[in-house]
Amino acid sequence: MTLDDGRDGNRHHTGAGVGSAMTGDAIPPVWLVWRDLAQRLRRQALLILGLPLLVGIFSLVSPRRPAQIYQARLSVAVDIPRSAIVVGSDEGTAAKIGEALIDDLARIIGGDVFAAAVARHLPPGTEVAAGEIASSLSATDRHRIADITVRRALPARVPADEVAKVERQLLAIAQAVVEELNAHGADWFARLGEDEVVLSVIDSPRVERLPASLTERLQQPLRLLLALLIGLGLAAWREAIDLAIRNAEQAALAVAAPVLGVIPGQRRSRWGT
Repeated sequence: MTLDDGRDGNRHHTGAGVGSAMTGDAIPPVWLVWRDLAQRLRRQALLILGLPLLVGIFSLVSPRRPAQIYQARLSVAVDIPRSAIVVGSDEGTAAKIGEALIDDLARIIGGDVFAAAVARHLPPGTEVAAGEIASSLSATDRHRIADITVRRALPARVPADEVAKVERQLLAIAQAVVEELNAHGADWFARLGEDEVVLSVIDSPRVERLPASLTERLQQPLRLLLALLIGLGLAAWREAIDLAIRNAEQAALAVAAPVLGVIPGQRRSRWGT
């Protein structure tokens, strides 16, 4: 039997009964599997590598820089009065009461009423919007320390003087928060049912630029990985629908018979002559 793959001009002659017969269930050697895989990858290299390359070039030509996030941060301690502690109760300890009060205070600090109160301490020309001020339990001491932050976002590319202006505004807002808590901290806690709580600033306001989030840092690698996976999928699909026989091993596996010989043929040029 003679098979012609129609590509390199080689003719593969196969026959049954010569040598060791191969059955349709024969398992090819491992080296043959790896060689076949390498050949398939080489044939589809343009598709597999071209798509990630196009995605990378497009990302370089039209980069999407994340916004710059600046924040002013300060820390305050919540002193729980002894009268609020319930002896013998797990929920009545100073730690539990402090966490609950800080959680409730966070709701007040993020609201428009507190923002309006802070605005009264600001110099002319400086404004603060509801939601720019936030509060949360300290990451280092979750019992009675609260971190208060004031955040603003800037475009990726802004002049240095604009950045300096925003930093001054954030610092002024943070200082205004300290003044409001020192002047009326007891009143705010009285709204929560604890009028004897005392707030103490333990970390003065300071302005810092937040690093890019993990999601923003992984965007470009994930795009390239997705493009590579799509390229591999398209390459696998092209190989699955390609039924051409390109070598003697594939011919023997296709007809379940050993190859008798190979007739070399002329290699076709890229112009088809």
